[in-house]
Amino acid sequence: MQRPVSDHVSDPSQILRVGTIAGVDLTTGLCEVEFGDPEEGPVSTALIQWGVIRAGETIVWSPPSLGEQVLLFCPDGDIAQAIPFGALYSDSFPAPGNGAREFIRFGDGAEIGYDPEAHHYDITLPAGATARIEADGGVSIKGDVSIEGKLDVSGNIATEADLSVQGGADVQGEVSAGDVIGAGKRLSSHTHTGVTSGAGSSGPPL
Repeated sequence: MQRPVSDHVSDPSQILRVGTIAGVDLTTGLCEVEFGDPEEGPVSTALIQWGVIRAGETIVWSPPSLGEQVLLFCPDGDIAQAIPFGALYSDSFPAPGNGAREFIRFGDGAEIGYDPEAHHYDITLPAGATARIEADGGVSIKGDVSIEGKLDVSGNIATEADLSVQGGADVQGEVSAGDVIGAGKRLSSHTHTGVTSGAGSSGPPL
């Protein structure tokens, strides 16, 4: 049944309002939004759900922050049914960028970004942070890889290309390679001095 025209809310300010996150309950996934009412002054909603990008088999969890400015949608002007969505930059959280680079920045300073002009993807984590990739089927990287720091490998190392290590290499397991060069000595062709027959040991490689 179609509603009478008189029942429709004619004032857009009753349907769409700009509000600020005043409380967040992570356990229930609800938040409280404070906004200024033209007639009643500043008021707050009850604990309500915040809007999300996806909430099905693909699901996103990204709670709002205290002080974050949002657009509050109130169906039929009813604040009890209000849904906050569409975050807006504000004085408390101003626009963090000024170029083509797009990024997501987290509260602790961690950042994931991509610059389409420089064709560069980067992930930056704060001091002491860790990262983990878990893939039982394996991880494949196509391209040169540069590592600054210690590399720990619990399994075998198999490579069809050259492997260059500027620091020391302490290998507890097996390394399979076409040739190995250590301190300028080539494993496949170096010789030893002071070799005698019997139970004696050879000298260091030449």
